[in-house]
Amino acid sequence: MTTKKRPPVTAAELAKKLQAAPEFLAKKKAQDQERLERSARIRADAEPILRELREVGWDVQSVWDLVNVTTPYPEAIPILIKHLQLSYSDIVREGVARSLAVPDPQVQKAWPLLVEQYRKAPMGWGIKAPGDTKEYRLGAKDGLACALSVAVTEETLPELIALAKDRSYGESRVLLLSALRKIRNKNPLAKEAIKELASDPDLEKEITSWR
Repeated sequence: MTTKKRPPVTAAELAKKLQAAPEFLAKKKAQDQERLERSARIRADAEPILRELREVGWDVQSVWDLVNVTTPYPEAIPILIKHLQLSYSDIVREGVARSLAVPDPQVQKAWPLLVEQYRKAPMGWGIKAPGDTKEYRLGAKDGLACALSVAVTEETLPELIALAKDRSYGESRVLLLSALRKIRNKNPLAKEAIKELASDPDLEKEITSWR
């Protein structure tokens, strides 16, 4: 009498079994709870901004909600500019900065402030949100670079180019390049800057990808 062999366990079946294991479920529950608690801490940190945004008609759950909004929000710009100068966690500051990466005259007028904040924003790894116990890659400087790349005008272009050439600002400068890329074919200053920056180790890959 021959015994019937069981078919081999597929990867999908194995994954399903593992996901049903008590250890896996307990770990997932703990991770989900940690995410919820972290989100609550970030929201509490940003509450002064969110409260003022609600007062002008923008009832958002996070400053990051504005980043993907397609409707202009000129009434929110002064609030964002004001709070960009205050002390918040890196993740909130990045959200505020990226929310300012919009074509608005008020943002253009705030150019000196954006440059100041960009210059002093820390780089590298650090505590990103309130209560974090491990370090993440900091993003406020990247957010400010995005805002600068949109706010730049013909008058402020030389200063943006100077920032892009300053290697002390690291890889965040890649995000400044989008402004130069847009006008490279009609602005000799931008074209020359791109030519010079093409040999920069932090920027070379991005610029090469345009060709």
